[in-house]
Amino acid sequence: MTAGDAPQVGQVIDHHCLWTQEQAAGLLRGSKPRPCLIIAVERHQSGAPSRVTVLPITTQPTRSGATLAISDEIKARAKLDRMRPAGLVLEEANIFTWPSADLVTQPDGGFVRGVVTRSFFTQVRDAVLALHAHGRPKAGA
Repeated sequence: MTAGDAPQVGQVIDHHCLWTQEQAAGLLRGSKPRPCLIIAVERHQSGAPSRVTVLPITTQPTRSGATLAISDEIKARAKLDRMRPAGLVLEEANIFTWPSADLVTQPDGGFVRGVVTRSFFTQVRDAVLALHAHGRPKAGA
């Protein structure tokens, strides 16, 4: 993949994810790049850049507890460290225009580090929709 490739749902990228508390503190960029799952891509008919929504992946417990555990199979597909626990944070989304200066280029020159399975993505979608029904997700820059 190259840096110009279009984003797709289910891809895992490295992004300087801006947490809600960082944004509240006035930061404009996340403190470090982290793996994130693309959960939505809004393409514009005019040819304008796409808007992308991502959820961060963490190895740390979250305060809200709204995470979806990532299995070893998915960690391998996403090129995550299989020796560490990993969870997808469901309540912290970042929305940005693709491509972004907050993306991290992979060794192959593209932005994509891996892809999750369709069944895992379905779990993610269902969990996010359930949270939306309760008004819980937070979106950052």
